[in-house]
Amino acid sequence: MPIVAAIDTGGTKIVGAAVDEKGNILKEIRIPNTERNGSFIMDTYRKLIWELDSEYEISAVGIGAGGRIDEESGTVLYAVDIYKDYIGLQIGKILENEFAVPVEVTNDCRAAVIGEHWMGAARGAKDVFGIILGTGVGGGYYTEGHMIRGYRGGNAEIGHMILHPGGKKCLCGQRGCVEQYVSGTALWNLYRDKKPEATITSGYEFFNLYAAGDETAQKVLEEFVNDLAYCIVNAANLFDPEICLIGGGLADTSEYWWDKLKKTYSLYGNSHTKNIPLVKAAQGNRAAILGAAKLAFDVLK
Repeated sequence: MPIVAAIDTGGTKIVGAAVDEKGNILKEIRIPNTERNGSFIMDTYRKLIWELDSEYEISAVGIGAGGRIDEESGTVLYAVDIYKDYIGLQIGKILENEFAVPVEVTNDCRAAVIGEHWMGAARGAKDVFGIILGTGVGGGYYTEGHMIRGYRGGNAEIGHMILHPGGKKCLCGQRGCVEQYVSGTALWNLYRDKKPEATITSGYEFFNLYAAGDETAQKVLEEFVNDLAYCIVNAANLFDPEICLIGGGLADTSEYWWDKLKKTYSLYGNSHTKNIPLVKAAQGNRAAILGAAKLAFDVLK
């Protein structure tokens, strides 16, 4: 049975795993994503692949990378400017030459949607629009047996849809982007906007405050639910999917907001979108790893 190396490039960590054809994660390695530049990312990919290959005979590599990716060549076409010496990086070609195995590269959020379709909550669905909530916000549209890429690798980049015109400055250069309001980072930033004396620096701290009954946290989460519901309604109207999938690391906190989101989504939508189910991802942070693995297995067929 072949084993592949799957890599998920998150905003705070880069995770590599050995995965078999049944979706079993045999070994997982996490490395903090501390430098966010091309050299660091490539060196981290190498370390992960070497370590996994030393224990398993790796047949192929799948990578969920940040930014907009030319999937034919595995090249980074665009990324926000916190990533230095990254745009133009030929990830697939470099790693194929070094490791002499096929390397498939896609956007990390698209990988998460693929993973949920392969082994998660979207399994069996023919048409899925996914919104992936983590450090930032990404998306992916799966239909007719494959992910839709877009001409420049940017299809379904819902995180940079403008939600509040003239709003908060985004790392992409626009103002009012979705990810400035509904990501994990947005929650604690918006909390600090309302309460400047606060020192929280993570979504975990935010939800601790929310669970403790903090009024500011309650207000921020209410706004989060409203904004996310608008995004989902827009996506449902634009893509007309069989289901709308909500995933990413932030979905792990859904006990605090999922029921409210479903009600608000139904309230804001029309008679058509109300027939498009809202589905919570099942694989959490494992989804992108599984999606990257699926890409690697597909290239072996």
